[in-house]
Amino acid sequence: MIQLTVYPATFGEPTASPFCMKSICMFEASRLPYDLIETADPRSAPKGKLPFIDVDGELIPDSEQIRTFIETTADMDFNSDLSEHDRGVSQALIRMVEEHLYFAIYAERWAEDDNWEHIRKAFFNEVPAIIRGFVTRSVRKQALAQLSAQGLGRHSPQERFERVRRDLISIRDVLGDKRFLFGDKPSAADFSVVPMLRAALATPIEKPIGAFIRNDTILMNYVTNGTDTFYPKGV
Repeated sequence: MIQLTVYPATFGEPTASPFCMKSICMFEASRLPYDLIETADPRSAPKGKLPFIDVDGELIPDSEQIRTFIETTADMDFNSDLSEHDRGVSQALIRMVEEHLYFAIYAERWAEDDNWEHIRKAFFNEVPAIIRGFVTRSVRKQALAQLSAQGLGRHSPQERFERVRRDLISIRDVLGDKRFLFGDKPSAADFSVVPMLRAALATPIEKPIGAFIRNDTILMNYVTNGTDTFYPKGV
C-alpha cells in the first residue's frame, strides 16, 4: 500500500500545502490506491518537507518525484495528449506557479500581520503555550528569511502583486475558452496550477492575488473544473 503524507487540512482546503494537494490530485487522477497520512511536523520527512510517499518502506519525497512514481507505476503519462510545444509550455507553467506564484502567496500569509495571526493559530495551536511564542517567532523569522533569499520578500505587497498579476494573466491567456490548460482533459500542469489558485483563494484575509482570481470568470471556471474533476469527492 502507498502512504501519502501531507499537511493537515486548513482554511477549507484538504491540505495546507498546494504541493501536497498536487500530489493528492495526481493520485486521484491516476486511480492508484493510496492512504492519506496527515502531520503538521515535517521534520521526519526525507528532505524535511512534505509531501512524501512511503511505498513498502521506500520513502519518496517531493511532488515531482511523486509524479514520476505515479506515472511509472500506473503506466501512464499525464501529458500523453500534448504536442512537444505544449509539453514545453506545460513545464514552464509548472515552474512559474511553483517557483514564483507560490512565494507570493506564501508572503501574503506569512509576511503580512493580519494573515499571520490566522497562520499562527492554525499551524501552532498544539504547541505548548509556554513555548508557543518562542516557536512561532522563530518559525516566522525563518519564513521571512526564506522569502528574502528567494527575492519576493524584498518587494512591497503591491510590487509583489504586479509581478504575479502577469502570471495570472498568462494562465488565463493559455486557458482561453478551454476547460483545462491544454484541452478538455487535465494534464500535469493542471495538477500544479489549480491547487495554487485555490491556495490564493483560501488565504484567510483576502489579498490582491485572491481577489484577482475571484473576480476573473475564466480563472474561476477553471478552478471549478479542476475541483470537480480531480479533487477528492466532497471537497
